[in-house]
Amino acid sequence: MKQGLRLFFILMLSISIQISASAQQPTVPEHEKKVYINDGNTYVQKSLPLYFKFSTSPGGQQYDLTSKMSSKYANPMYLDTEGINYMRSRYAVDQNTKKTIQPQQEVMYELYADGLAPVTRLKFDGAPRYRSDRTYFGKGLTYTLTSKDGVSGVEKIHAAVNSTTWSDYSSTANLDNEGEFTLSWYAHDNVGNAEDLKSDKFVVDLSAPTSNHSIVGIVYQGTIIAPSTKFNLAKSDNLSGVNRTKFSFDGRAENTYGGNFGVFYLKDGEHTLYYYSVDNVKNTEEKQAFKFYLDKIPPVVTHTINGDQYKASNGITYVSNRTTVSLSATDNKAGVNKIYHRTDGKERFDYSSDISFPDVKGSHSVKYDATDNVQNLSPNKYVNVYMDNVMPTTGIKYGSPQFFARDTLFIKKSTAIKLFSKDYESGVQKIEYQIDGDGYKTYSEFAIPADGYHSINFKTTDNVNNVEQEKTSNCFVDNVAPEIYNNFSIQPIGNKKDLKVYPNYTRIYLGATDDHVGTESIMYSINDAPLSLYSSAQTLDISERNRFLKKKIKYTVKVVAKDKLGNTSEKLIEFYVGLATD
Repeated sequence: MKQGLRLFFILMLSISIQISASAQQPTVPEHEKKVYINDGNTYVQKSLPLYFKFSTSPGGQQYDLTSKMSSKYANPMYLDTEGINYMRSRYAVDQNTKKTIQPQQEVMYELYADGLAPVTRLKFDGAPRYRSDRTYFGKGLTYTLTSKDGVSGVEKIHAAVNSTTWSDYSSTANLDNEGEFTLSWYAHDNVGNAEDLKSDKFVVDLSAPTSNHSIVGIVYQGTIIAPSTKFNLAKSDNLSGVNRTKFSFDGRAENTYGGNFGVFYLKDGEHTLYYYSVDNVKNTEEKQAFKFYLDKIPPVVTHTINGDQYKASNGITYVSNRTTVSLSATDNKAGVNKIYHRTDGKERFDYSSDISFPDVKGSHSVKYDATDNVQNLSPNKYVNVYMDNVMPTTGIKYGSPQFFARDTLFIKKSTAIKLFSKDYESGVQKIEYQIDGDGYKTYSEFAIPADGYHSINFKTTDNVNNVEQEKTSNCFVDNVAPEIYNNFSIQPIGNKKDLKVYPNYTRIYLGATDDHVGTESIMYSINDAPLSLYSSAQTLDISERNRFLKKKIKYTVKVVAKDKLGNTSEKLIEFYVGLATD
């Protein structure tokens, strides 16, 4: 049996391994350069030398195949072409007939030279990415290594994560820990070509940013704020950094934070500020909430006028120098901080105690307002008054009859006594008087019935209780009429019926005395004749009457005396005139 010629290729591999490890990244080890047979194809690492041997039978003795013509390049030989190479015999011979096949064709041995390393690509997926000075990934990060080799094919992919030790990569891997990573990788093919080390440094950021608020401006008790108050939001993120911060009030639409923001457009009352931050890889902070009270309502300030006051029909409020004003304020939430006041446009003061008005007659004004503990200022209010610090004045007027003599005013019990008062500001409230210290009483027209000296005290109080200094008026009440007396010019000459008889030439002298004011007039009437004025310088002459009568005639003389106050007395004088022998 004829032995067939078989050609064997023995590939001699010369391998040198150089390893340089670092603390941060692994090094690519040297892989054995080798021959790889797969699916009938023979692959050889391109840099390996080729030595040819043949045998005439399977398993038989092997013989070196050398070349004389190209001995310089054939022992060993190196393949020059990446990929498929051919070893040829010019004409193919039929294995049975041992004759050249017709039509003629070459005998070709395929040998694949592979001198190129695989190319591996890295793909990240499943997580947001952010690039700045470094690359950041968020949650759900996976990576996939895909390697390609154009000839012998990829034998293995190797990967190392934060390690100097390689692991065989088989499928998509998760990176679910936070931190800074160095991913290193390479692949080698089936004939020992290894690609250069590749690596990617990146950061996995799984933590949400943090935010907090601060209050800029007026705040009371930590949660009560003023309309002018603003919020500041501070945010931080230790890895990828804050991308945006959102805020809203009470479920309103969200706003992107760009700096301090106010609350002036909100209504007075309870509110909630919501805010949160999102970092550059979409880690989202849990929403923060801050409850606060926006106090937009200023205090309500009121005043109370204390003491003397009187509001006239013209709307003016009159006060005295004893009058004060009290101020008080209430506030719906933050509480009253201060009450302020100023009088007549002068210096402004903090209110601490009751306010007195200037002791100057005329109009005065107290302006007042208040702030609460978040500086809401109430509208100005005013207390407008008129200072009445002038006492009223009272006069006394005696009616008729009256008589003044010897520094004494004489009146009688029928004399009306009137008091009158004037007050040009708040007006008269009351007039009081007393007689001889018997106690003050409210004035109405009066008279004094009792005889003698009397002292009248009187005073007036105006409508703001200014009381006039007590005044006194003295008078003498004379209710006693004059005492009438008479004298005859001659002694009686007889009696008749218990009356005296006087001669017909008798004269009567009349007179009257008054102890205090004196007699004003004496009137007389004879026998019911009309009264006639009697002159004290004259006498009442009876002698000419009925001179020639022989009989006694009865006379009745009525005398009326009046003093200077009109006190009147009467006296009847009865007698007879005639001859003693009648």
